[in-house]
Amino acid sequence: MSEFLGFERDDGSVGIRNHTVILSTAPYANDTVERAAAIVDDAIPITHPLGRCQTKPDVFQTYRTLLGYATHPNTYGAVVVAHAGEIVDGDELAADVAETGRPSASINIHEETGVMNALTATVNAAQQMVQDASEQRRVPADMSKLTFGINCATSDTTSGLCQHKATAGAVWRLIDEYGGRGVFAETPEFFGGEEELADRAVDDEVRREILDRVEQWDERLTATGYDVRGAQPTPDNMDGGLTTIEEKSLGALVKSGDGPIQDIVDYGAKIPDAPGMYIMDSPGHGAESVTGIGAGGAHFMVISTGQGHTLSNAVMPTIKITGNPNSAERVPEETDVDVSEALVGGESIEWATDQLWNEVQDVVNGKLTLSEVLGESQFAIHRIGPST
Repeated sequence: MSEFLGFERDDGSVGIRNHTVILSTAPYANDTVERAAAIVDDAIPITHPLGRCQTKPDVFQTYRTLLGYATHPNTYGAVVVAHAGEIVDGDELAADVAETGRPSASINIHEETGVMNALTATVNAAQQMVQDASEQRRVPADMSKLTFGINCATSDTTSGLCQHKATAGAVWRLIDEYGGRGVFAETPEFFGGEEELADRAVDDEVRREILDRVEQWDERLTATGYDVRGAQPTPDNMDGGLTTIEEKSLGALVKSGDGPIQDIVDYGAKIPDAPGMYIMDSPGHGAESVTGIGAGGAHFMVISTGQGHTLSNAVMPTIKITGNPNSAERVPEETDVDVSEALVGGESIEWATDQLWNEVQDVVNGKLTLSEVLGESQFAIHRIGPST
């Protein structure tokens, strides 16, 4: 398959979904966003506790992340809802969305003289976008347009031995055979494996940047007075047999394969268009990491899990893969791809890679993941500093 069927955007990107998003610029607009999305079928609410009383680096990161979702390849249009005069400006955000050719609307609760009027305006704008989006049809697009996101979730001893290898095989198939992109994150989970990872950098500059980012995380975490090496692995990792952060890190890196790393980008920043594998600098916290990768424009995410996990994203479909037969049996509704036969049966890792790749092809062409069917999603923007 050299092509997939997707939705063309005016900015040149191609989506595998055609969502209308309704997003808040601050927590005081969250209720209006949630209410509107409950009324308008197929509208996705994006709410969060940020957008006010933040330092400048955090304001920029919040804005960049929200803009990333409003202009995501899978997003048809966006309704931006603000409370009053916010540091994340709703009008500015909606204008930046419009510059990509997507429909956008800006609603301000104060300017609409109250929540009921604002709710009506939000519903009307979202309703029109959803209806207009329903008229758009999928068209053939080159596989090179796709960006493949990768994340761990509740890793255990099966992760590095099985499902991570299948994930690596699938993402590098997209990169090597079709000229696509891959992106993984969770910088603190490189601890103990950073030198091995940095050796894969395409040049000395990228190598130094990888090591610097890991060091910055180490210093940042140490400054809290808390030894992260005593907090990792997490209890569920230890339940699954992992004993040290180095063991967890080396296992986690398996999912990225062993090919060259093109660059490391900031949290929520757009993934470059050039083919290859990239790193996004993010925390190990799954919801924050996945949110950042989604903001970067990954079309879909493969979440490689050992113990099973509900981690998912509403705009960027998440495919869950496990090689742990107990996990597949315990949480079947969180298991899109069960490749445990490659670990405990007679199948190979190549077979497991094929199983995942087949699922990827189906999902990019419109098949819903289990988390999409269940309506599961989490959205958590990573914070840099304290509230002011």
